[in-house]
Amino acid sequence: MNTTLFFTYGISLDDWKKTGLMSREIAIYEKMYIEHGIEFNFITYGDKTDFEAIEAKGIKIYPVYTRIKYSQYKYIRLVKTFLIPIIFRDILRKTSILKTNQLKGSWVAILSKIIFQKPLIIRTGYDALKWSKFEKRGIIYTFLIKLLTKISLILADQYNVSTLSDKIFLSKQFKVEDKIKIRPNYIDQKIFKDFKLQKVDELLFVGRLEEQKNIKFLINEYKHYELPRLNIVGEGSYKKELISEIRENNLNINFIGQVSNQELPNLYNRFKYFILCSKYEGNPKTLLEAMSSGCIVIGTNVEGVNSIIKNNHNGFLINSQKGDIEKVFKKISGSQINLTVIKQNAIDYISLNHSLEKLSKIELLDYDKLLMVKS
Repeated sequence: MNTTLFFTYGISLDDWKKTGLMSREIAIYEKMYIEHGIEFNFITYGDKTDFEAIEAKGIKIYPVYTRIKYSQYKYIRLVKTFLIPIIFRDILRKTSILKTNQLKGSWVAILSKIIFQKPLIIRTGYDALKWSKFEKRGIIYTFLIKLLTKISLILADQYNVSTLSDKIFLSKQFKVEDKIKIRPNYIDQKIFKDFKLQKVDELLFVGRLEEQKNIKFLINEYKHYELPRLNIVGEGSYKKELISEIRENNLNINFIGQVSNQELPNLYNRFKYFILCSKYEGNPKTLLEAMSSGCIVIGTNVEGVNSIIKNNHNGFLINSQKGDIEKVFKKISGSQINLTVIKQNAIDYISLNHSLEKLSKIELLDYDKLLMVKS
């Protein structure tokens, strides 16, 4: 069996490497090759540097810009994507299944399905249409995303979403349900696990330093309350502003910066608490990794977080209101909260719903079903 994965439009394998996502993203494909002999083709939006970005058995790399000339003009680059199915026809003719990494760029996979008559899985880590409303995108952008979503739902053999709320949203919007499958993010619990070490009583934040992550709220809380030391891991457009604010106000915050995915297990096991204060989320991997690693997690009571954290059971929910974080730590300091139980509940939740072992088996079943239908 051979599966071709179309990368998110504009994303290269080198991008995955630079942002520390590589090992996290390819784990399921490496596992399926080792255990079941399934080979994978990655069609990426990179150049020859992508060939050097990875050494993994069972994965072959096909960078778009080794066969198509890169243009500095974004609309020309976009138009050229419609040539990908023809230019990579030698690969696509032989593949068994087509799959996308996100909705953005799925038009290439859809064209490939039409031309080569292969089963297609559209995978979405988050729902782009819903996020376009959260982010208050323009009318044209929202219309195009809605159109792409509708076409994808019609032509895909299977449409994967990461949460129940995404499935409900799309089912209501487009009156399609059977094709939509819930396939949440996976966690490799052999890597992200509780090392049983003595953790320091400090907070850890891992994420992009952007508006969506609500990082300014978190910083402001440290201006008004005495909270455990905060350690920030990540990069983004707010970086310089946040570092300046931390220094000017002499806040109890340590800025670590960007780290690789390989370093994250040690960080999760170094700090006792993890916080995610996003305004909205899909199926946040950092939260899942922290829970799997035995952190006590705190998250905002928003879609994508409150479906994972059950308040006072496997973590704590806050409402992004002034003083909310302090209230959690006052509750924790009380004798009524058993943190050992909460930590174990979090680990058990990941094992039941997000383990790589479980989700790789489901992925294999998906492939088998699609090939049976085709035959």
